[in-house]
Amino acid sequence: MKRPLMLAALFAVLGSGDAHAYPVEVQNCFETEVFDQAPKRALVNDTNMVQTVLDLGLADRFVAVSGISGVEDKLIDDPNVIAGLNQFVTRYPSLESVLGLNPDFMFAGWSYGFSETTGLNPDSLARFGVKTYTLRESCVRIGEVAPISMETLYADIEALGKIFGIERRAGQVEADLRARVADVERRLEGVEQRPRVMYCDHCHVGTPPVSAGAQAMTSLIIRLGGGQNIFDDVADSYIRVSWEEMIRRDPQWIIVNDHRVPIEDTITYLTAQPELSHIEAIRKRQFIPLTYAEQTPSTRSVDGLEKIARALHPERFGE
Repeated sequence: MKRPLMLAALFAVLGSGDAHAYPVEVQNCFETEVFDQAPKRALVNDTNMVQTVLDLGLADRFVAVSGISGVEDKLIDDPNVIAGLNQFVTRYPSLESVLGLNPDFMFAGWSYGFSETTGLNPDSLARFGVKTYTLRESCVRIGEVAPISMETLYADIEALGKIFGIERRAGQVEADLRARVADVERRLEGVEQRPRVMYCDHCHVGTPPVSAGAQAMTSLIIRLGGGQNIFDDVADSYIRVSWEEMIRRDPQWIIVNDHRVPIEDTITYLTAQPELSHIEAIRKRQFIPLTYAEQTPSTRSVDGLEKIARALHPERFGE
């Protein structure tokens, strides 16, 4: 059975929801949030979080979504469900546009919609009685956090399960992801050669690229997939780097995503630059294409892990 269908089949068995008692308390970055009932007017921002909501069977519990305009075809679910998503802005929302929907809850993240500069963040929403859940990986933007692990992702799934009263369903999704991660780890046990890998975003133009530091989900799945992130010495998540440093660190593989720029455009640009021609990944055309939801924290991150592991160590997968 293909992976996109497995979650749908799982939900058919689980049914529409769980018996659940409120209030519940969840960790929300460095604070706690108490929910006396499941949200009735929930919002979610960004493709990865929308995908998680879809995979948890929560689409009908969210009155509106944002941050997916132009990339709806990257979402995985029944086409009618995706077409029925109410997009209240074309890209990232403002505080005013969010409050205009009279929400009682928002799921987003720092640099995934929440920002001090725009004024849309958990503190500003709390002043209007709107509860939030913040993507756990993004908490590094506002304070010191523990090293990222798969527990960072599982915490998001568990929290949403508690908030919406679907703990059994969320637990089944988490169990499936844990089993797949364990399978990758088993296959890669004893791997000694860890190729140098770089995540390269905004790499279709001449401006400095964006890559992944040690606290990014992308860095984690590179490591679990048997690679070495070339910017793993930077204690942050997504970072602006220089072409010169990319050349110096000489990645053997480059991860590119297809979020808003076709992968072919990125590869065409990278392979056309004479100053980049000696980079091993570019010289050998060793690129790993991922979707945005596979590369950032979501219920599809393990898909990204599996793709990286198969690209770097095909012999461990019988390929």
